[in-house]
Amino acid sequence: MKHPRTLIREVVKERLVAQLPAIDPRITAARISIHRSTPLFAGKLPAVLIYTRDERIEDQPNADPGLRYRKLELSVEIIASGDAAAEEADVLAQAVEAILDVDETLGLLVEGTRLTRTEVDQGGEGDTPVLAVRLSFEVSYWTKPVIDDGVLPLQVLVSWVPEIGVSHEHSYQPVGTHYREPSS
Repeated sequence: MKHPRTLIREVVKERLVAQLPAIDPRITAARISIHRSTPLFAGKLPAVLIYTRDERIEDQPNADPGLRYRKLELSVEIIASGDAAAEEADVLAQAVEAILDVDETLGLLVEGTRLTRTEVDQGGEGDTPVLAVRLSFEVSYWTKPVIDDGVLPLQVLVSWVPEIGVSHEHSYQPVGTHYREPSS
């Protein structure tokens, strides 16, 4: 079973692979990576890196103690080089922001995704400027430990406010099932 952070990175990559080539045809699946440690070469820029940074577990006084409300910091970093690096990175950053705004639940994988910060770093040696734009998103989701043959994997569950907490446990559904509105 994959960890929820891995699933989130993979879904974000799928969304970007499907839509970024329309913005910049050089952005193919090979130029979008879900690892920050991917080696980058000038001939393979612009490139997009998707990685996770910090994750907080939020206190939920009305929720089951086993339920964990997580807030993950997801970074999408666009790296470009050359004289037009700033413009290329800005256009791609704007596209990434729009793509993730359209589907903030990532197909009901998470409760929500919101942009919290944009950082710009500039560097490079000699005549070739290199620019990196990092978009930081806060991704909110719930997990609950599940006992399966002595192993405690995490299962990602989806429900919507106000249908949260112990009294609404029946409203939670595992990721991969389609969410249905609670019946009145």
